[in-house]
Parts: sequence; C-alpha cells; structure tokens
Amino acid sequence: MDKNKTFQPVDTFSWEVNRAERTQQAHLLVPLLDRSEGRAWLLERLKCPCTREEALAAEVFHLCFPLRDLFTKDYYQCRGTSDLEDQFIAYYNKLFDLPEGFGVEEVWRTAPGGQIRHPAAGGRAGWYEDFLKERVSNKQHHQKARDARRMLGTEADVFIQTASHFVIVECKYRSQFSMEQYRRQQMTGKTLASRLGRVFHFGMVCEDDRDPAFAKIKEPYVTWDQVETKLAEM
Repeated sequence: MDKNKTFQPVDTFSWEVNRAERTQQAHLLVPLLDRSEGRAWLLERLKCPCTREEALAAEVFHLCFPLRDLFTKDYYQCRGTSDLEDQFIAYYNKLFDLPEGFGVEEVWRTAPGGQIRHPAAGGRAGWYEDFLKERVSNKQHHQKARDARRMLGTEADVFIQTASHFVIVECKYRSQFSMEQYRRQQMTGKTLASRLGRVFHFGMVCEDDRDPAFAKIKEPYVTWDQVETKLAEM
C-alpha cells in the first residue's frame, strides 16, 4: 500500500457507484419489459414454456405482492357478509394447506367486532408469532399458518403473467442470493399457481454466472450485462 497516496472521495454518483437492486431494475428491466420483444426475449432466456404469442402479450408487474394483493381484494369483497366470510376462510384455509375449518373463531375471527383478521396486517393486528403460538397448539397447523403469513409478505421483484403461466423473477445486484428467500419464493409460487390456475415458473437476473452457482440454485437466469446489451439492440 502506498502510504503517500492521498484519499480522494468519489466526486459524483454514477451507475458504477450504484448498488441498489431496485435502481438497476428500473434502469434496465423496466424499459426492456415494456416492449413486447423484450418480454419475449427474457421469457425465452428464462426457459418459460409459454408460446411466443403469449410472451409478446404478457403483463408485467414490478416490485409487487401478488398473493397478498389477491388475498386482500378477496378479503374486502367478503368482509361484513357472514356467509361470504365463511366461504372465504374455507377457501384460503385450503389454499394454505390447512383444514377447511381451521381456526375460524380462534384465529380468523379475532379482529375487533369479530371481523376477519388479515394475516399480513402490520404489528399486532395480523398473525404475528406470539399470536399464533398462543392460539394454535398443533405444530403442523402452526407452521402452515406461519407459512401463510410469510407468503403473503413475499415480494416479487418481477411478476410476468401470460395466459397459461406466470413467472416470478428474482433480481440480485451486488448482493448474494438467499436460500431462505428462494424457498419462500418457491412456496409462494406454488400457492399462487393454485390461486391463479396457471403454471408457475421461476427465473433470475444476476450480476455474474457464479452467483446462482455459489448459492447452489439451479434455475434459469440472465445477467445484467445481457439485459443491458439486449436493451441497447432494441
């Protein structure tokens, strides 16, 4: 090390300095996927088995919570009508791999006035850990209820929907893949497949070929350099 070297702070913010995944996603993936050819290219590179026609017409959502928002839409549609609420609880219990009559009074109908408690609500309004421990003694049911809350809180960096498939794309930029996050995305995707009646597919955008190999995740991926090159060609 040169002891006589003078420290010089970076003089401006730039793309070389940026480390934020969301900023990189907005910079490259948003404009790419805004174009039909960009959608078709990415879905082909990620080995999604949908048709090219479906890929060209696909809907794209960025930084979203598809399962939570579908659940919330259903929640508000039925709230206040007892028969609909009962159907809602039975439907989502089944979707979350719980017994149809699980926790109707002990877990679900515990919001003020006997209304349905939203599992993903913040703080002590949702299915927080101590709440579930206190009210669910069956270990398997406790884990399934805990998983339901985790899935509802799982964000998709990119959610691409076609007529027959949907793709969750995990984006990493200058950060490592998390196996816990990957497993949660897989669990959420399988539940969404039942909810949407579409086939779940998963892919990644990463900085380097070594990233998924290091994380021991064997899923199709593209690199940011490839995305940037394709965008420049369009």
